[in-house]
Amino acid sequence: MFTLLKNRNNEQSQAPKRELFLTGALTEVLRPGSPAMYLYQGDLIRTSTVQAILGASASHVRFETLNSIYTICYNNQPGDVFGITA
Repeated sequence: MFTLLKNRNNEQSQAPKRELFLTGALTEVLRPGSPAMYLYQGDLIRTSTVQAILGASASHVRFETLNSIYTICYNNQPGDVFGITA
């Protein structure tokens, strides 16, 4: 019983994951259990292991890794800011 209560306390004390919003392009199919790879400003970036795909559309994908929550936008509308925010 003590172990059960101890695990609940550990889950509550974890800091929220950082969220990243960026414009880029996935280089391969997004799969839970594997890292994601995407192009950002000419650099190939590899994430930690994907835990879940939170949403996808023709304009963006949102997924959670071990360390962060990513939203990668594929299309840019005129006047959009290019870059990354944390």
